[in-house]
Amino acid sequence: MDKFFTPSRYFVGFCALLIVAIFALNFVRDQKLLEEARVIGRQEAEWNWPSMGISTTIDGVEAKILKRSENDAEVEVWGEQKISKHSPVPDIPSKTPPVAGPESISSSDFKSVITLYKHGNSHVWWIGKVEGR
Repeated sequence: MDKFFTPSRYFVGFCALLIVAIFALNFVRDQKLLEEARVIGRQEAEWNWPSMGISTTIDGVEAKILKRSENDAEVEVWGEQKISKHSPVPDIPSKTPPVAGPESISSSDFKSVITLYKHGNSHVWWIGKVEGR
């Protein structure tokens, strides 16, 4: 039986480069999605309530893709949320604003699942919903 096709070293090299390029594009695509989820998670976890004197910050925001398809993705976001209580800011402005550091700080774990949807054929992801865990 005769061989109809024998791959040359150039063909094998081209196929290897093509596979590496596809993996690199998928990696960059996933990193962009994870960064978008980190930003949304940080915005969700950090808030300020001046009249009650409570504010929160989040440290070390991490993200992991749970499920991804062509048009939607579910990403889990977690980090350590620090809640600080300080003297409340009155609704009536005074001439000298109170300057005081936080009276107490506590920390808790923050975890949520963010569902993102792709906008048409573009590379823009829109937030669908955020579920706290």
